[in-house]
Amino acid sequence: MAAATVSVSGPAWSDSTSGTYPGRFPLSVERHVMSTVDRLVPGVTTVTLNARYYPLHGLVAAEARNRGLDLAGAQDLMRRAEVAIGAVSARHLHVAPVPHQALSRPHGYDTIVSQVSAGSVDIGALAAPGVYAQPAWGFWSAYRGSEAILQIIGTNEFAPGEQFDLPAVAEGLGDAISLADRSMLGTDVLDGHAHLCICQSAASADGAWLARLLAQPDVSEERQTRAWTRRQTLRILARCVELTGVQRVSNDVSQFLGYDDAVTEDTVLAGTVISARWRGLVLRNHSVGAWRDLWAWMVNEIDGLTARTALGDRFAEALPPQTVGEFSRDLPATRTSAGRPAPAELDADLAESDWPTWSLSVLMLGARRGRELEGHELSGFQGDDPEDIFEELSPAWLAGQVDIWRDRPVRDFARWLANVMVHRSQRLALRKARPDAKTGVLKIPSRVYLRDGFIFRDSPESGGQASLRLDQLAGVLAGVGLLTRDDGIWAIGPRGDLLA
Repeated sequence: MAAATVSVSGPAWSDSTSGTYPGRFPLSVERHVMSTVDRLVPGVTTVTLNARYYPLHGLVAAEARNRGLDLAGAQDLMRRAEVAIGAVSARHLHVAPVPHQALSRPHGYDTIVSQVSAGSVDIGALAAPGVYAQPAWGFWSAYRGSEAILQIIGTNEFAPGEQFDLPAVAEGLGDAISLADRSMLGTDVLDGHAHLCICQSAASADGAWLARLLAQPDVSEERQTRAWTRRQTLRILARCVELTGVQRVSNDVSQFLGYDDAVTEDTVLAGTVISARWRGLVLRNHSVGAWRDLWAWMVNEIDGLTARTALGDRFAEALPPQTVGEFSRDLPATRTSAGRPAPAELDADLAESDWPTWSLSVLMLGARRGRELEGHELSGFQGDDPEDIFEELSPAWLAGQVDIWRDRPVRDFARWLANVMVHRSQRLALRKARPDAKTGVLKIPSRVYLRDGFIFRDSPESGGQASLRLDQLAGVLAGVGLLTRDDGIWAIGPRGDLLA
């Protein structure tokens, strides 16, 4: 057998396709906040936006098992059912927007609404893979982990979980399956099935079941289980709504939990350790936001190929000619006369400073708080694992660096911090790098790159605090009637007695 031969004529360059892409969490300062929120709000995530999808997915699992569907068939039924609910909800949102004011829009709304407006919804076309949703399972992937925690769906297979109540869900949502089996949905059909809208679970049988499952009014107080923790968080949120006028949940509730005396005086809030952990977590999130905002400012200041030292110089030039100790002493007090957290991070003068000064100020306030908080507040603020507590860029780590640099210029400290952040971003990007399964190209998640003493970026960076999931939690609770929203103000819903 003759051997095959391959000839090459002239030089050839390797593929020039970039192996980089914009990554998330470039400094990884969010880890403690995100993991703590995961423990304090089990069953709700940043992408679980509407309560009615929880029972819908369980209903689809039950129907798929009843029909003996294979994987592809179950996926198709899931997508069709989600499109049906999305179409009904998009139509009802247009006809009666008031009941929707506490809720997010239905999943796939932007794709579905055009056909709803035209008066004829082609379920098969919209439910095709990659149309209204990219994943094969539609939006179930966003809810899957939460539904497993709540035991709505089994953990090892697509089947109803132990807590799924088929009679209750079928009573409220059963018609969704018959709609999913249709080929077209006209306006009259959508209007005739308005009871399937995402806003209607606040008064439906499936919503009543889910409200009780989330609230767990009969959970044992003796063991701090996931259900107990979730119940305490729900009661805390409801109590905040009762005690203060909540308009923007994340902002208003965070400020209330972080600084209001009621957290340590009110019988409901002071009666659980979860309130103290939430307070510590809220205070820690200020430091997270400050690191992210400072990094975003530094990265977005990069203009083309820039000398690496210029980043630190720009940071330094924005700060006053003081020592680190003097800069720290000029910051607002972090404790009230009663020894409770003062709203130092919200100080009006501090808010008027530029990004670099504000960020470093908030970071130093966080470093100070790490030495003032105690008990469960401290646990919520920094956790209990020494490796996490003293990790680079943590409040405890920064407090140690402030001690070391106390008598040296804060501008030199800024240059050093800039180098620390650049080094950390590069290390983390390489740690997260993975080969592309299709091309074999090493994919590196980063927006900034170092080359021989120079740095450049290929896209802008964004800042902001980590999500505490409070907006998503409030929306889910509103969907089952535990909370409600009227004229922009949140209040206890018709099923709020479950949280008493």
